Amino acid sequence: HMAAPLSVGRLDGCEVDCPLHKGRFDLRTGDTVRFPTTGGLDPDGGYHPPWAPAGAPPKPEPSDDKARARAATRVRRLRYYPVRVRGDAIEVAIPA
Repeated sequence: HMAAPLSVGRLDGCEVDCPLHKGRFDLRTGDTVRFPTTGGLDPDGGYHPPWAPAGAPPKPEPSDDKARARAATRVRRLRYYPVRVRGDAIEVAIPA
């Protein structure tokens, strides 16, 4: 998720929009309501490919939620740990 702050996205009932790629997720179940895009979204909701044609000027950054999310996004390495579910508990094996 690139650590994009979902607090910048839109909340509608129990569904939240990712501010970077406009995916929509149900906070109750974790289900995907709308899959994220892999290209760019314009402020008006239109889609453009993530690249620009040769010689074309770069697209300006949108001054909306997506731009604010990008400014706050940091990509970090994640550590993965073995996990298992036992009854109502989730156990994580964290090295000492």
